[in-house]
Amino acid sequence: MLNFGRALQLGFGIVMVYVLIACGARGNDSYGLSWQIGLIALGALAIVLAARRGCGALEKRLGRCKSPQAAADRVFIIMAAVMFAIQLYCGYKLTLAPITDLGYTDRAARQLAENWDISRIYETMPARHDKYFAIYPNNQILLLLLTGIYKIQYALTGSMNRSAPIFVNALALNISYIYMYRSAKLMYKNKQGGAAKALFAAICGAGSSVFYTYVPFYYTDSLSMPFVMAAFYRYLRGLPYLKGEVKRENLLRALPQMALCALYMALGFKMKGSVIVLLPAFMLYTAIAESEERRRGVRRLAKGAWAAVLAALVIGFIAAASIFTAAFNIADEQDYARYKFPPHHWIMMGMKTRGGYSYRDFQYTLNYETYEEKEAADVTRSAERLENFGFGGMVFHFFKKAAYTWSDGSYLIFYHINSGESSALREFVTSSKVFRYMCTLYHFAMLTAVTAGYFAGCDECRGEKKKVDESWLMRIIFAGVLVFFELWETRSRYLVNFAPIFIMLVADFCNHDGLRFVRKKEKATNKEEAAV
Repeated sequence: MLNFGRALQLGFGIVMVYVLIACGARGNDSYGLSWQIGLIALGALAIVLAARRGCGALEKRLGRCKSPQAAADRVFIIMAAVMFAIQLYCGYKLTLAPITDLGYTDRAARQLAENWDISRIYETMPARHDKYFAIYPNNQILLLLLTGIYKIQYALTGSMNRSAPIFVNALALNISYIYMYRSAKLMYKNKQGGAAKALFAAICGAGSSVFYTYVPFYYTDSLSMPFVMAAFYRYLRGLPYLKGEVKRENLLRALPQMALCALYMALGFKMKGSVIVLLPAFMLYTAIAESEERRRGVRRLAKGAWAAVLAALVIGFIAAASIFTAAFNIADEQDYARYKFPPHHWIMMGMKTRGGYSYRDFQYTLNYETYEEKEAADVTRSAERLENFGFGGMVFHFFKKAAYTWSDGSYLIFYHINSGESSALREFVTSSKVFRYMCTLYHFAMLTAVTAGYFAGCDECRGEKKKVDESWLMRIIFAGVLVFFELWETRSRYLVNFAPIFIMLVADFCNHDGLRFVRKKEKATNKEEAAV
């Protein structure tokens, strides 16, 4: 298993090098960058090296405190509070009339909140989206959420405006940040300098533009983020009991955590389909994680059973959520029969040029009358595109798709909040090269650290480092996200809900592998001093 893990991490390390090269090529081809790419690469590397040193300094600093964890918690509370204030400021200064999918759903929610007449929710939509919520059922949860928010706001204030959903979105992003810190605390709980490691992850998170610029854009990308992080946290909470001996006490303690994990995954999936990436990641990690159970047969049976239980719980909660949304009759059976798109539509769409949204592909699928006809047509077009690509063309397609997905450090926010009342902050976010370069440096420092983390993970599969820990889990999730968007319709915005896990991966590399290097130097220095 460790040899397999080593090969897998080496493979994804090489793939990440491929992604970095693809992003550089896109910078040259689409933005006309040349020597700037070299400066960005050097800047990203410098940031990673500085972060490694900074993490070591933070560990030493907190090590002088009587209670490092209490000190770290106090600092984090202040950081989270300040962040929330900045988030609210950004949200209200960057507020706008949303466009495209968020605009359609937001206007429908206001209409529904006024009179609860489902038949009127399409009055404000363009003709091509006459049955929008049958085509995109994942936005039904968002519709109900926004309707509830507007209902409450109207009951309290007598009016409906975007301040309420912006506040909820700021809360969702801040809760995600808190879950990120709590998850890091669990991961490093029993490790040397654990308090500093968790706090360092929070510091890295505080520097990410996603937590601020996405506040006014209250769409499924950010609103699904707390479900991703809550599921991740609950899985970590249940993990010690999964790793323990197979006995009744551990089973009873693990089950509630796994049930909550499955519930959050299901709710997140109903809002954003990519959240399902967590399920195979958790199942795989459950299968390979170390266990205290000495009976080999029992250990294997227990791991398989827990993976199956988790999958069954997720499927059950998804079914329950579907029944809940169906009760509102947002779309009836006739609507689904005529307009519902098969999942293969988004795979087919993802096989065109750079893999982003295509109105022609949307219209192509919509023109077929039944669900079965749509599915057959999408499979046929996918096969045609695959045949036209050939092996070399497919490799180049994945190259372009990786670049389109991973090259934008702002996650395309400048496009989504471009309209709205003019302000210095909006001008800075949407038009300033300084902001774009800041986001790009942060983003490529993150990708560099993740890439280095995969190669460093190979070292954990041999010698004294033979250990499968939570770093593996995060790398599995990252790999799952990478593969998912190489197959699915994509754009950089779709990465937003997984951003905290990406940030934790960066922090993990800096405060785990980086500190190991520091400790080797310290150990060598101590030996020299002892010899003298």
